[in-house]
Amino acid sequence: MTKAWEQALRDNRQSVLDGWSAGASSLLSGGTSSPVSEALTVELGRLLDAMVAGDPVDEPLSRLTRIMAVQDLPPSKSLSLLFGIVPLCGGLSADARDHFRARVEELALQAFDSFMKHRETIYQLKVDEGRRRMHMALRRAEA
Repeated sequence: MTKAWEQALRDNRQSVLDGWSAGASSLLSGGTSSPVSEALTVELGRLLDAMVAGDPVDEPLSRLTRIMAVQDLPPSKSLSLLFGIVPLCGGLSADARDHFRARVEELALQAFDSFMKHRETIYQLKVDEGRRRMHMALRRAEA
């Protein structure tokens, strides 16, 4: 049985995606015409399609959080883009809206875990690069 919020998203997919990606792009410094914004829109579309189809959202959510993890934004602001979809789904009954909000909150928790994993990877790469530079500087100093 199709949930009311899934049907509402399916029926209004393009308008919801346009509003959601516009709100998400406003978080970025490059605006809506940047390559990052375009990639973000693609991943939001994939996430929306997975949510509506009831498919696993792990992969699109991981790609989305990877994009946001490299941005110079705090996690709270980066992941706030997920909540931007809630006001775009007007016309839902109170019960359907509550179920939809619960799903978005569940996604936000999954996204936080993924976001932090990507941030940890970025910081580990920076530490490793610093170590390599120090090692090379020591080798040059010894020679």
